[in-house]
Amino acid sequence: MRFLPGRPLNSFLRRARSLAAAGLVLGLVSGAFALPAASRVDGDSAAIALLLPGSGDAATLQVTGNWPTPCTPTFQSAILNGADLRIDARSVLSLCAREPTAYTIEVNPAAALDQAALPPAVYHVSYYAANGAQAEPKLRAFALVDTRTGAATSFAPETGFWWSTSGARQGARRNVFSVELQGSQLTVALMSYDRDGRGSWQFGTAALNGHTAHVPMLQMAGGSDPFASASANPRGEAGLMLDIEFRSNSLATAWLSRGGSGDEAALELQTMDLVRLPFADAVDGSAWKGDWILAIDTEQTILQRLHFDHVSALDPSNFRLNDENAGIAVDCAIDPQNAELPPQRCVLRRRDGMILGEFDAIAITRMDGTRNDRTPLHLLRVSR
Repeated sequence: MRFLPGRPLNSFLRRARSLAAAGLVLGLVSGAFALPAASRVDGDSAAIALLLPGSGDAATLQVTGNWPTPCTPTFQSAILNGADLRIDARSVLSLCAREPTAYTIEVNPAAALDQAALPPAVYHVSYYAANGAQAEPKLRAFALVDTRTGAATSFAPETGFWWSTSGARQGARRNVFSVELQGSQLTVALMSYDRDGRGSWQFGTAALNGHTAHVPMLQMAGGSDPFASASANPRGEAGLMLDIEFRSNSLATAWLSRGGSGDEAALELQTMDLVRLPFADAVDGSAWKGDWILAIDTEQTILQRLHFDHVSALDPSNFRLNDENAGIAVDCAIDPQNAELPPQRCVLRRRDGMILGEFDAIAITRMDGTRNDRTPLHLLRVSR
């Protein structure tokens, strides 16, 4: 770990501050911040970034931020629990003047954890810092850091409504997200409630990088109702920050964050699992009936239209979609304990039982997977 003199956040932090009173910039770095974005923090601000290693160098996490005094924190420890990586820092000096000071901490997570290397993955990085030898650490920043190379396959999250699952805490269960992907640009609208229980709509857009996106949200206000005699142009006010990791075309985990009120307030973070659900019950498979196109990524693209007009239950955990004329069936496995979730695996079979391929990314209007020879395979819905 190296502690470096503080460096300014330059134009990226200035851009963030143009959106809000203070900024939180989280992104993937190669010499400079590649994906600037803003989050609201009333007191201190911090940024987490991954420094891409040079030849023979180890990947390094960099925390760059502002501290309320010149007694800036230094690295203390790192803890890894699955994909959740926590970094702790502490300011041990006291009687420091009240003077905001920039600082930077760089830490090699693998070395800090006494490991040779960390496996390539999407890590959920939380940065905690304490202002004093006996002070309680507070969450200062959060980021999704993807240490995988460009070989990581991107998902195509399905456009439509995504719902927080019933496994979320009671308050988070009320949230609905509208998601749309055009090219690499992800647009998200959050339909939730404010502290007074009134409907609240927030909107944001950002690039989808692999499986993750960092989306600054704007709170929409100042518009007019549909029956107003004169229309008013709505305005965007600083809202929440959304970090989202897509685990398939229809499953994701979202982290919503906001700055707490008051000086040196901790960053508030809410985690929820999201799912793209059919309006019909997903358990019996009827939501996937209809006409589909089977596409195989070969030099000469092969397209076959399938009409799944019959669905049957194989057992409580599996259903079959069948096209009798084509002699093709799709067997899908569901989790009976989580009936609201879409199937996690579907197998493409011929009438004689031969397996043609397997789908592991399943949504309402598409399934993606591979053939037996690992050639990409897709089912795309064309009608209900």
